[in-house]
Formats: sequence, structure tokens, C-alpha cells
Amino acid sequence: MVEKGVLSHSKMFFHTPSEFSKKALFHLIYSGTFYCTDKYLIKRDNWNSYLFMHIRKGKVKIQYEDKEFLAPENTFVFLNCHKPHLYQAEEQTVFDWFHFSGNASEDYFEYLFSKNGCVYSIDNNFLICDSIESILNMAESDRIDEDAASIMIHKILYELKQLVNREEEFHLKTLRSVIKYLEGHYKEQITITDLANCANLSPYHFSRIFKKHMNCSPYQYLTIYRINNAKKLLHNTNLSVQEIAYSSGFNSVSNFITVFKKHTSLSPKKFREIQF
Repeated sequence: MVEKGVLSHSKMFFHTPSEFSKKALFHLIYSGTFYCTDKYLIKRDNWNSYLFMHIRKGKVKIQYEDKEFLAPENTFVFLNCHKPHLYQAEEQTVFDWFHFSGNASEDYFEYLFSKNGCVYSIDNNFLICDSIESILNMAESDRIDEDAASIMIHKILYELKQLVNREEEFHLKTLRSVIKYLEGHYKEQITITDLANCANLSPYHFSRIFKKHMNCSPYQYLTIYRINNAKKLLHNTNLSVQEIAYSSGFNSVSNFITVFKKHTSLSPKKFREIQF
């Protein structure tokens, strides 16, 4: 091997897909197993393919669309090489890989990337690992069954989609329990740490997931919920503005009035005077 940072016992295989394969199938282009030092770095503006990598040992840093991802041991990478990208070994690293293409590749990538990014945990997912191994065995023996390889690539894409959907379902279930907690304790002083603990996640990870699925931050959701509660009390009760402020979870009347005006362009008093 002549690539910088790629050790000599690495393997690389080439395949020229048939015209039928290029038109009708997911098709293999290049593949291999790389044993790398931390000198291995690939930076491209574009490359006419998509990339699968199974990180068997070590750690790979990836940059794509102004975002940075880290792929540690036993993770899987799916990257669109048509756009500017970078991947780099952070330490002694071993990974299986192959470049491929096919008519549905872009749609799969865009769907999966929007849900998950480009790095996937594949603990105990033997189907993905077995499919990669089978494709590399065919490539090494120079006996590519193009239909079989296409089916295996499609299986990998299917498994990634299942992983993403299961994780998304878990996140939604977790968020429902957090929102139930939030709506039951909105009168109290709730912190991000309180909500993250309810979700059994770190504050950073929780905030990211919440914003992704709810299109607002946890603080924004809590504030809007408190404002809506205050609107009901202003319209349906004779409670004072001070009583409504504290019963809606605000820590002072002045803060309540400021936040209420920011979200409604009206003071609580003016809102109470509206006839619906």
C-alpha cells in the first residue's frame, strides 16, 4: 500500500461494475480492509460514490456538511462522498470499507443522515457485519456476484433504517414521559438537569434530542406551556396578575409580565380585556 498512514498488510480490491449493474443494482466499486496509523487522512471535495466503513478497532473522525462526527470501535459509517468530506484515523485503527453506488443510494443517505448523522452503533447487529464480510470475501476472490452484492448492500441500508427508526421510537417514548413530568411540575423551578435525569440522558444529549423532535428547546417548551396556562387563568378566573404569575411557575411578577408581552405583544391586563 502506498497511501499515507495505511500499513502494508492492508488489503484493497477493485471491481468494474457491469452496465446492467450500474443501471439496475447497488453496485460495488472499491473495497478493502485498512490497518492505519494516526497519519491516515482522506480529504476530498467530491468522489463519485457512497462509502460504508465498519470500524473494528480504534477511532475515526469524520467531517461532513460543517459537522464533526466520531466513529469509535464497533460503529458503522455511511458517508456521501459526492459532497466535501474528511475522515481521519485518530489512533491505530482497523476498518473494513467499500465504495458503492446505485439509484437509491442518495435517497437512503439523505433519509438516514437527517435522522442520525453518519455514524451508527451496531452492537450485536450481526447481519450488517456478516454482509460486509461476505462482500469483502467476494471481492478478495475476484468473484463478485453483482445481484448478491446488491442484495447485501440493500440489507445493510435496511438494517440502518431499522436502527434509526427504533432509536427514534425510543426517543419519542422518552420525550413523552419528560413532557408529562414537565406539565405536572411546571409550577416548580425546573432545570435542564431535572428533565435530563427524567430521560436518563446527559443534559447535552437530552437538549439535542428534545430540540430535534419538538422544534424548540426544553426551556422554550416550558415557557410556552406556562404562558398558555396563564392565558387560561386570565380569561377564566378573577385571580390577580400576581397570583397567576406564581401559579404558572414564574418566579416574579415582573418576569411574568416581560415574558408574557414578549410572546403575545400584550400585557396580561390587556390580554384579560380581550373579548373572544
